[in-house]
Amino acid sequence: MRSKVYSLIAIVGLAIGLSVSILLFWGVNDELLYDTQFADAPNIYRLNAKIKMSDNTFDTWTSGPAPIGAVALREFPSVEQVTRYTDRQQVITAGDAHIIEKNASYVEPSFFSIFHISFLRGNATTALNEINNIVLSRTAAIKYCGSVDKAVGKTLLLGEKQLPYQVSAVMEDMPDRSSVHKDVLLSLEVIRKNFTGNGNWKTIDVDWGSFGFKTFLKLKPGTNVALLEKQLSAIHLKNNGFVKAGDVTYLFQPLNTLRLYNPDLTPAGIKVVKLFVWIGILIILIAVINYINLSTARATKRAKEVGLRRVVGANRKQLIIQFVTEFVIIFFASLLLSAILMPLLVPIYQNISGKNYNIDYWQVSTLKIVGWVGVGTIVMASIYPAWVLSSFNPTEVLKSTFNTQARGGWLRKSLVVLQFTFSILLIICTAVITKQMHYIQTKNLGYNRENVFLVGLNANIGKNLQAVVNDLKADKNIENVTFATDDIMEMGSSTDNINWPGKPNTEAHISPMQVAANFTSVMKMKMVDGEGFSGAPADSGYYLINESAVQLMNLKHPVGTIISLWGHPRQIKGVIQNFNNGSLKEAIKPAIFTQTESSQYGVLYIKARSELIKDAVAKTEKVYRAYNPAWPFEYHFMDDNFDAMYRKEIQTAQLFRAFAGVAILLSCLGLFGLAVFTAERRTKEIGIRKVLGATIQSISVLISREFAWLVIIANIIAWPIAWYVTNQWLQDFAYKTPISWWIFLLSGCISLLLAILTVSSQAIRAAMINPVKSLKTE
Repeated sequence: MRSKVYSLIAIVGLAIGLSVSILLFWGVNDELLYDTQFADAPNIYRLNAKIKMSDNTFDTWTSGPAPIGAVALREFPSVEQVTRYTDRQQVITAGDAHIIEKNASYVEPSFFSIFHISFLRGNATTALNEINNIVLSRTAAIKYCGSVDKAVGKTLLLGEKQLPYQVSAVMEDMPDRSSVHKDVLLSLEVIRKNFTGNGNWKTIDVDWGSFGFKTFLKLKPGTNVALLEKQLSAIHLKNNGFVKAGDVTYLFQPLNTLRLYNPDLTPAGIKVVKLFVWIGILIILIAVINYINLSTARATKRAKEVGLRRVVGANRKQLIIQFVTEFVIIFFASLLLSAILMPLLVPIYQNISGKNYNIDYWQVSTLKIVGWVGVGTIVMASIYPAWVLSSFNPTEVLKSTFNTQARGGWLRKSLVVLQFTFSILLIICTAVITKQMHYIQTKNLGYNRENVFLVGLNANIGKNLQAVVNDLKADKNIENVTFATDDIMEMGSSTDNINWPGKPNTEAHISPMQVAANFTSVMKMKMVDGEGFSGAPADSGYYLINESAVQLMNLKHPVGTIISLWGHPRQIKGVIQNFNNGSLKEAIKPAIFTQTESSQYGVLYIKARSELIKDAVAKTEKVYRAYNPAWPFEYHFMDDNFDAMYRKEIQTAQLFRAFAGVAILLSCLGLFGLAVFTAERRTKEIGIRKVLGATIQSISVLISREFAWLVIIANIIAWPIAWYVTNQWLQDFAYKTPISWWIFLLSGCISLLLAILTVSSQAIRAAMINPVKSLKTE
């Protein structure tokens, strides 16, 4: 109570630090809990396929051929269980409602045992006995049937043909923190029955060429996973005569790494998780440093108290306990204030991070986080000040010549440098991430996505496609319409069935897409050689390829060259300027276009007039429902899809901005406390300088200068560290912005300006005090 300013700075600073770090650690804990709720999680693996690409690089897929799982279970005793499934979006008709269910899969009964599915109605043994059975989660049962009790026995209609499926069971909702979360399950027998063959492979059980099934295996503890990978790779080579040794290998990915690691087991989201752990530690460290600096700086005022206590019999252990207890009281005051702040910060954190859960303050994991943060904070913040204050010699302390300024001065300066190093590091990282996001959002992708929205094609629309296109084009709200078999932003599928003159004896992959004649013109794609499709019947005998495909084939004069896709030889009519057909984290893939008049799958591209977008969407829905009344209408703007592709990076940039702001706030708060203390300590000196003619400006510069140097040193330390960290982060992008020198200079200027403003406010206040009053101060 006697030191209100210092106490307030310590309590508020710690409260902010505790709130932010606890939020961060809670978010980190949530990420680490993914896929850990399953009883056998440590022994469950997903089987990924590592594929050699045309440029001799490798791509790792999360799915593989159907037979590999069955062979693994049959031939290797170390494999206890196997389940295979394939995800297929479904349109479910329940009564008059037609709903697109995106979280549906065709599974084997073993799915229920590997992932320990509990049933509310029905059981795992009979759930998928019949080919037309369907299993719903609790949430899906309520959604489609009204309640769990009414679900079993009810008939739902699936797909455009509205095939009847009977609900045979209702399972409990799978954990939210699960990478295999499903709401609607159907029998894999449906896929097996409807399989029409794939070249020489007549059933899915012998089809080694289609990689459309996710395979999970439960292995016995202690299994030699590396050896099993080699054995399964050898089996694939033996059964697939179209690949060479090393073209396809298998990789086991532990279940609990699916969320945070790439399919090839390289770090992905775990890098951000680790980064946030470090940021949480840095935030709480900055708050702790404030307390340490203020406590050791105020040692002069407590020196006589310590000396007198020692004289009347207190030993050092008792003094240490006293000072630690003082901090514990301050800590709990901060924790109380933090509890008030948390409800205000949680919605902000949820909005930025995209996490839609509520924090349960009494949950065991939350209490553990608070406990660990509390213990760590108390240990870091109390031990050193208590050690310093209890170490004073009572004989020296009680002498008038005793001076504590020499004690701990270098440490306080070092800690201020450390604080601002952390803050500047966060400022630079924030600036680089923001610059990269701006680069991504403004980069010329090779096509114009502005005001373009996509609508999925199906059989009903496909057989009336030209009529649909003509109806849409006739509307004044719509500028143009085209269609293609893929979303140009995510041409994920590829084929190695491509040949050209002089092709070496290596595997080559290219991404094919069928497009309407006007596709390249509507999307404003540039031709660098030759010409695009004109709509003439002769266009069916031509291909368009992109520059990356020209490079793949090493063609000096591509236009007119005859190449073969899927055994169909045709001439190259034109070369399209490279366009981003995937994430900017990846290099542009070779692509090939064929011209088509119609398609029963793929997407419609509708370009709306900028001022009439809502009307264009309404018109499209009206036309869509006229030709396809039983199918739900869905649309997506390309801009929204593009933003969704980089949602994690955008969230990271927003979080960094928030954390950098908190770090600077806490650093300036600590600097303010030291400035107050410095002004108090130098009150007489300032009075004497004023009497001798010093101006307020010169005194302000004198006091601010020592702190300014500390911030400059912090910049010198932070810059190389920040360059290394941001350069490493940018390596994830094939297309990236340069790390500009002005970002470092700007961060230095911002940190220096904030420090000077923080200190000079107290320096000016001290300089304005009447020197007569200053010289009377004891």
